[in-house]
Amino acid sequence: MDPNLFLLGLFVIVFGVIVMVTFAIRSYGPALVEFMKSATTEQQRQTVTKLAQSAVVFARARFGDLSGKEQFAKALLFTSSALAEKGILVSPEELEATVEFAYEEAKKAGLVVSLGELKKIAEGEPEAPATPEDGVPVT
Repeated sequence: MDPNLFLLGLFVIVFGVIVMVTFAIRSYGPALVEFMKSATTEQQRQTVTKLAQSAVVFARARFGDLSGKEQFAKALLFTSSALAEKGILVSPEELEATVEFAYEEAKKAGLVVSLGELKKIAEGEPEAPATPEDGVPVT
């Protein structure tokens, strides 16, 4: 076997691999970068949402004696500091909207009650009477 022929064949194979890798990077590189950015952004959005939900429940439980606006401010402060620790940047408007949404979701899930409902419970107001299927109130 001729060593020059072997080197020529090796050169052709290496050059072919370089051409194919270059083609693949140029063709699929931008799409791959966009996919990585969108996956990171989606993961960050989930993190922001989970932190906001935790902050709402924490603020309601820890600062229940404060007004709703003060609890909201505490939840914003908690969420923004936790996000800063994680290096996630969120605009103040987006943060406020996320915390408000988290409050509504927590309220729907029964994790927090509104202050009006809490006052009704504290004052001992009876809940609406339960009715069986025939519509007659239960006594």
